[in-house]
Amino acid sequence: MKNNFFRIAGITFMLSLSLFVLTCCSFGSQKEQSSKITLNFFNQKPEISTQYQKLARLYHAKHPNVNIQITTSGQGGGAAALQAKFASGEAPDIIMLGGLPEIDRYKEHLINLKNLQASKNIIPALVSGGLSNNRMVGIPVDLEAYGWSYNKAVFAKAGIDVSKITNYSEFLKAVQKLNAEKKQLGLEAVFGFNGGDTNSIASVSAQFTSLPYNNNLVKAFKSTTFSWKYEKQMKQYYDLIKKYNVQPILSVKYDPSVQDLFFNGKVAMIPQGNWIIPTLDGLEKGYVQKNLGMLPFFVKNSGSARILTGSSWYLGITNDHPHREKAAKDFINWMYTSKQAQNVIINEMRFVPATKNFDVSRLPDDLSKEIYRIGTSKKAQAPIHKQYPNGFTNQALGPYMQRYFVNRISWSNLKKEVSAKYRQLREIQSGE
Repeated sequence: MKNNFFRIAGITFMLSLSLFVLTCCSFGSQKEQSSKITLNFFNQKPEISTQYQKLARLYHAKHPNVNIQITTSGQGGGAAALQAKFASGEAPDIIMLGGLPEIDRYKEHLINLKNLQASKNIIPALVSGGLSNNRMVGIPVDLEAYGWSYNKAVFAKAGIDVSKITNYSEFLKAVQKLNAEKKQLGLEAVFGFNGGDTNSIASVSAQFTSLPYNNNLVKAFKSTTFSWKYEKQMKQYYDLIKKYNVQPILSVKYDPSVQDLFFNGKVAMIPQGNWIIPTLDGLEKGYVQKNLGMLPFFVKNSGSARILTGSSWYLGITNDHPHREKAAKDFINWMYTSKQAQNVIINEMRFVPATKNFDVSRLPDDLSKEIYRIGTSKKAQAPIHKQYPNGFTNQALGPYMQRYFVNRISWSNLKKEVSAKYRQLREIQSGE
């Protein structure tokens, strides 16, 4: 009996011990599983989706408990796709936002990033584009330049000295010379503007609507009227595009304008910025260094004209998932401060960094270096088109300018319609 008692007691003890060990293992496994985090990152720039995926993999390799899921939607559909995410209760952790109107739309969902390490090194001129009620809720993605991208080889063949183009009159002479010699130069037309893209129409308009606000993004965002102060110059440039562009102008799309017309020297200029750099160097290594230059728009018709520089996109962190906020902050800090991430950003995305005191010699081409110098100078001038009311570019400015290009609306009627729609959208969105 006694032996049986000890035998049963021993078996009971072993079973209890096994159960305890299994419970501990299960608890440990659950704890390890619960410590794994998946961050949802909503990206509105399809052209850099692959590079963001690479950054996510590199970060995961160093932080195995953090997975980063990249969702990309852009080319006009990004804003609607992001709204759908929030409406369905699936708010991302990190979101890319375009301009103060979009930041204002999600301001209740965005946390203050002022004390983030990444925020402390942002180029001061870019900070205002990420503010909401004096809170820094967005960090600029990069430094972009807006102007005329020109083909150096075409200009050289035409015998045009770019350094002498210091005002609108000289720019017009160059355009007329290129047009007169287009057969010898192998040009289809002087310009390859993608008139079918409303966003490109808006970025050109910024050349004339930014100066009235002294390039102040917040003032432009609060404005209830569309500025026509530089209407004469705006009309001159749009008329020039209309006259000397590849036709039919509304059939010209963004990708062909860059990858075929400009790259192959079929046009001399397109009004685009440094975001075309990765595409061009992807088609031919070293093309940008050899062939790509930029000219400003001469709005005041003086030699003081500068290429506009700013940031179209800002990254924010939402407050919808508090237990993932720290992981989101750590990832953004890594993107903006680690050399490994910066190497991908400047050499593969071909971004000009939005951070001050950056070693400009690390940038892979002379144009990017020049953009950084301009964008970090005290005389830097920012474009304000991202501060137009939500929907204004696609519903009003773009469509009416497209009608103007094909002579289906007069300039005076265009002004009237654009002004009315701007005022209406601003009033609705400001809640007044």
